[in-house]
Amino acid sequence: FSKDDVEKCKQKDLLEQMMAEMIGEFPDLHRTIVSERDIYLTYMLKQAAKQIELPRASENEPRKYIPAVVVGVVGMGHVPGIEKNWNSDLKIQEIMSVPPPSASSKIFKFVLKATVFGLLGYSCYRIGHRTVQFVLSMPATQSYLQRLTEVPQQ
Repeated sequence: FSKDDVEKCKQKDLLEQMMAEMIGEFPDLHRTIVSERDIYLTYMLKQAAKQIELPRASENEPRKYIPAVVVGVVGMGHVPGIEKNWNSDLKIQEIMSVPPPSASSKIFKFVLKATVFGLLGYSCYRIGHRTVQFVLSMPATQSYLQRLTEVPQQ
């Protein structure tokens, strides 16, 4: 990236154009990377910006609050989303939970695992079978086996 490229990215119009292209080409990616992150960032900034309650000397004393001072550093692409979400009631639990896997993804994982373990088992069988055949064909092994199978005479 050159300095000119960075300066171009700082331009609001270019950034909005790039975001619009991303929405058109990859809506799910935009939802996950930009929209959900905007909601999360807005929620966390609002939590950090809540008023701070000062300790009271007694129960009879009225509650006193001071405003929190918060500086949030966010990417330029998230500013419009944070501004849009600031005054809305955010449902943070919806984006914080991971949906359960679908039946097709469970089946795919099972088939993939079965294939890998099946190939591993078959490879062990083939290698083991050839190894046993090779060891049994060696003259030293054959003479040892012959001595073991001979019946001692009394």
